[in-house]
Amino acid sequence: MRIVKILLYCVACLLAFFTAAAASCVIRVRYGNLTKLKTGMAYSYTSLFGEYSFLQYNQAGGEQGKTALLDYLGILQKIRNQRIPYPENTLHRDSALTYLRLYRLEVTANNPTKAEQYLGSAQTEFSNMGKKDASPDSLIKLIQTREANEAKLYNNDEDAAFSRNEKKP
Repeated sequence: MRIVKILLYCVACLLAFFTAAAASCVIRVRYGNLTKLKTGMAYSYTSLFGEYSFLQYNQAGGEQGKTALLDYLGILQKIRNQRIPYPENTLHRDSALTYLRLYRLEVTANNPTKAEQYLGSAQTEFSNMGKKDASPDSLIKLIQTREANEAKLYNNDEDAAFSRNEKKP
């Protein structure tokens, strides 16, 4: 009988030890490593998907570009909803630029009501970011200038790109 009591005591001690170890692991993962992992994954996934949506918008245009931009907005919204540590200004800026690109697609598709909604959303994002001049005219000029600069990057011929690369030391 004494041996059974000793064995039960040892089993109870092991059970208490494993319970404490499991609780410790859960606490460390919940409040430490998991948050860092989510943030790191959000940074890498968001930047990759942002570049993908921009290329779809810039190269494919139309419905493919719109779908990619809306998916990107969904990812940015998911980061907000899950409260993943991510710079708020970056979220606002990326969302605003995406809304402006959607605005441009809707203007091209001759859908003024949807275009105005996207422009209003871009204004809200820029205002949340702290931008002082978030008027529709300034935002339209901003996206036109940005798209003109981006078009220069993609529409240069190969000889010009080659000559620029040769000049670098």
